[in-house]
Amino acid sequence: YNSAPSPRGLYLAINDPMGSIKDMTLEVDAKTHCARLRFEHPVPNRGLAKTGFVLNGEAVWQLLRGDWFDAAMIYKNWVRQNARWWPRLGPDGRSDTPLWMRELSAWVQRGGTPEECVPAVEEFQRFVGVPTGFHWYGWHQIPFDNDYPHYFPPKTNFANAVKELQESNVFVMPYINGRLWDTHDRGTDDFEFSRVALPAATKDPDGRPYIEIYGSKETNGNPVQLAVMCPTTSLWQKTVHDVVLGLLGKEGTRAVYIDQVAAAPPQLCMDASHGHPLGGGHWWNEGYWRMLDAIRRDMPPDRMLTTECNAEPFVRWFDGYLTWHWQFDEQVPVFPAVYGGAVQMFGRAYRGGPTKDLALRMKAGQQFVFGEQIGWFDPNVIENKQNAAFLRQVIRLRWGLRRYFYAGEMARPPRLSGPMPRLTADWQWSGKWLVTKDAVLTGAWKIPAEQRLVLLFVNMSDQPVSSILDFDPAQYGLADHTYKCVTIKQPGDASEPQSRTGPFKQSVTFAPLEAVAWELRW
Repeated sequence: YNSAPSPRGLYLAINDPMGSIKDMTLEVDAKTHCARLRFEHPVPNRGLAKTGFVLNGEAVWQLLRGDWFDAAMIYKNWVRQNARWWPRLGPDGRSDTPLWMRELSAWVQRGGTPEECVPAVEEFQRFVGVPTGFHWYGWHQIPFDNDYPHYFPPKTNFANAVKELQESNVFVMPYINGRLWDTHDRGTDDFEFSRVALPAATKDPDGRPYIEIYGSKETNGNPVQLAVMCPTTSLWQKTVHDVVLGLLGKEGTRAVYIDQVAAAPPQLCMDASHGHPLGGGHWWNEGYWRMLDAIRRDMPPDRMLTTECNAEPFVRWFDGYLTWHWQFDEQVPVFPAVYGGAVQMFGRAYRGGPTKDLALRMKAGQQFVFGEQIGWFDPNVIENKQNAAFLRQVIRLRWGLRRYFYAGEMARPPRLSGPMPRLTADWQWSGKWLVTKDAVLTGAWKIPAEQRLVLLFVNMSDQPVSSILDFDPAQYGLADHTYKCVTIKQPGDASEPQSRTGPFKQSVTFAPLEAVAWELRW
């Protein structure tokens, strides 16, 4: 693959409508200029006599003339017609996702008691002036990553705090884990794990449960050992179902975050008593699909579910994905290009360090053009006046354009030509994590049925930036149309429309620390 002047390369994919377990590996040899892309499929029922294997779906390849966006459109066309996880979309996007979730433009997150959380979250919402999502960690009395799944009872006054926040235009989404059971699930005691949970835990070929260890400690200082539960088992399905319904019901939250489901890889469970094929296959997905079908069937109306990261086989069952791990240099928005409008994306890891203010603007700016709901920062982020003003303007502009991101789809981002300043900051994803971006990022979203398109630009630097926009309407299906263009910086505040026909080149200067949209209608 090369990027200029006429990109070309090879498109290779596994078109698997069930999203079966597989490992994808890309190896690049800089000396020989050779790249190897490998797909490894664990065999279902491996080790059993007379086991055969047929590839789930098919491997496809073609020569590609174009860039990442063209490759994304090839895959999107297949996904929309064939993938088991593609949701039903209408003129307003996903009708099974509450409108308030589809429209959200800002997220904050914090852990702690109601007294530690409510005032700060309410102050943030008043500052941005639009509905806000609140991801609440540590709402339960048990420690984080410890004594799972015994989340109840919550901290004192939790339900009252939820009610107060939601009357203040804040939508509360508490955290739970969707995979793990603590092997010592009452302090240092084995309370229910061996007696209740062990039969439903995933097992290795020797019959031992798969164990994961994170940073949490027991009261005696030992690491918390968390067993990975098998999603096909009735015990685990009922456990997660009851916790979610308890939060959405008695506690009155509008959402629940079910951690790790679209983040952690499936475990190759070898426990034959669970009734699924041993090892590989698509049974892992189907277990979660059944679990989530039951939860969505039984949960009160106007509620929603989210999970961590963005594994695609769960798009249809979740309303939002926490894309906090999108922290990489030169990352392009392939996932939003395929799934924009099918699932709402939100969240980046906003962290510290000497360049944290610039990193914050870079992340929020990229979220804006990628079509994500902006944030997942601590509500105290607004204490920095410069960044607070930037965030408020970007969030409010996104709010004014919100329909594009749930009823529309991503279009090809416009290109700017000429000299462009570059920004570098430490995003602190894993130790020191330098990321470099153009000072001005671009994006585009369209609603073809409503004959409108929006071009997005955000200058993340503290200096004005001048460039040239080379716009070809044929790339957006406007080759034979006269269209009107307005400039928008705040909701309800658009410039006088200008009529245009055909392509144009225009010099543009972007003000510092500001986002702007050009809306085209025809």
